[in-house]
Amino acid sequence: MPKLVGKNGDEAVPTCGRCDKSGRWCDRSQSLRIRAQKNVGKQDETAIHALGATQAKAAEIRDPQTALQDEDIAQYFEHYLKELAPWYDLNDLDMTFAVIVASRAQHSRLLLSAIIAFAAVHKSRTGHAASKNLAETHHAHCLRLLIGLDSDDLEIRNGTALAATCLLRSYEILSEEEDPNRHLFGAFSLIPLLSSALPSEQLLRAGLWNYLREDITFSLINECPLKIDLGEVNVEPCRDDDYASQITLLLGRLINAAFAKEQMTVERLRQALSHWYSTLPFRPYHESHSDGLPRIRMLQNCHFAAMHYYYVAMCLVDVSIARSARLEEYARLICGSTFTANNDPTMVNAYGPICYSAKWLRRDEDRREVVNRLLGSQRRTGWPVQAIIVRLKEHWLTGTESFESRSST
Repeated sequence: MPKLVGKNGDEAVPTCGRCDKSGRWCDRSQSLRIRAQKNVGKQDETAIHALGATQAKAAEIRDPQTALQDEDIAQYFEHYLKELAPWYDLNDLDMTFAVIVASRAQHSRLLLSAIIAFAAVHKSRTGHAASKNLAETHHAHCLRLLIGLDSDDLEIRNGTALAATCLLRSYEILSEEEDPNRHLFGAFSLIPLLSSALPSEQLLRAGLWNYLREDITFSLINECPLKIDLGEVNVEPCRDDDYASQITLLLGRLINAAFAKEQMTVERLRQALSHWYSTLPFRPYHESHSDGLPRIRMLQNCHFAAMHYYYVAMCLVDVSIARSARLEEYARLICGSTFTANNDPTMVNAYGPICYSAKWLRRDEDRREVVNRLLGSQRRTGWPVQAIIVRLKEHWLTGTESFESRSST
């Protein structure tokens, strides 16, 4: 494979000035990884003591409605509404995180602090004028409020605490170069039991779907089981977003079975995947496979998300049964449709599927496009994509040997 490395001309992130000007892939993934590991090792797990009680108190929101009269706070809140809530409402036609979360945040110190922390760190990561210190202090204040909750508090029972933790999860990802995964563990205690039915409370249900998608992303990137037990809960599809939720459950169960090497469960889920696909009410309205990665267009973002989960699920099935013939095809479909969609909610949800599947891309031009698109998306989403690029490069260097060694273990 040709070397795709540009030399560093400065310390700009994600691409140095010299490489940005020449259009080359600026490869500092190894040095970034080492630096990030050192930084993560120094992080205080509560993040509160590290910031200091005085700094956290300075950002304390005593009355959300009064706080929203501040021009800066109002702008961060608007940034969440316009740019970030769609990430969470990707598979939710009711737009719960845009409507209910935003409405409830006007009366909830917990939710408003989480929103401001996430919005501020996103702005600071994507080239907008923003205060990283403000993001950190609101994050600390939100943690103080979460820790102060009792199990029978209303904000836990009605899904407010879970929604806030989902927001803090995104803050956590954007604030560090390597995913420390603290809030994903922390949210686990807020997840309702899924023995037979989904929760009836709308915000609790929306928080659950977002937690599950975040757990899936982490598991696909790190190739490990989920933290959540999905039980026997199921979705009876009535709308298009229900099909996206249904495949989310199937993929979650398949991740647990595949990484635990439970072949009988994998086979049962393969049949369920086949049934899901055969009943799907939507398909692409345009496909082009002429050159490069395919261009695939669909009507709604939840259609893209559903198909990404289906294709990565098929990758897991094929790896489990040592069948490699279609792995590259699935990878090309995931990457091509994500880049055609060209919107941040779809991109953020596709980081996991891309990281898991793109290692089977064989053509240099496809690999180069994936890397360039990932770097380009970081400028908009703030996601630390260098860790994904590092993993992909490691697989590309080992070639097909990677699949053979995985299949034989």
